[in-house]
Amino acid sequence: MDHDDGYAFPAANIGDTDLVALAQTNPTAAKEIARLEVLLSRGEETKEEFLQLCQLLFDVGSISASEILLRRNLDYYEGHALYVRLHGSAKQEEFATAIAAFKSQFEVDLVLMAENYFLVSMFRSNGGPRRFDDLVLLSSPCEIKFGYIEQDKVEADVTLLDPGREVFAADECLLLFFVNGVWELADPLDT
Repeated sequence: MDHDDGYAFPAANIGDTDLVALAQTNPTAAKEIARLEVLLSRGEETKEEFLQLCQLLFDVGSISASEILLRRNLDYYEGHALYVRLHGSAKQEEFATAIAAFKSQFEVDLVLMAENYFLVSMFRSNGGPRRFDDLVLLSSPCEIKFGYIEQDKVEADVTLLDPGREVFAADECLLLFFVNGVWELADPLDT
């Protein structure tokens, strides 16, 4: 691939897409992905160009890159139909399973407050049974933001329910991850 043609590779890859390697086997796709990436980095892409980029990434085998890019921008680019066609409903099903597991594992009732974005929702809990472990916060009324934020990880950001307050003490908030069908407290060194 010629770097003098105005479509050089800013980061040489998009997610798991190695454009330099792709240029050896599919130079047309590599050049188009690079062109679209430049537009995207400048905020100059159209809805159609963004969706084309996601489709191209999928077509060249960069399924994960296509999925996360489309998922994180789904509402803005109205890409629901493309998402389902390319990636199915597995992430939506896992998200629903994670929320159901949270309710069951911690014995809390959850009330949906808002669906902020695709696979990001805010719930309220009036608290669960009295706890004496690291998850004592779940005994109190809380707001829980569930999000499929990372590539393959659903998280729950739990905060003490105290309307109007923006700053919380360390024992008034928790971060949990849904791992292998079970909610686990996040290791503070990993966040």
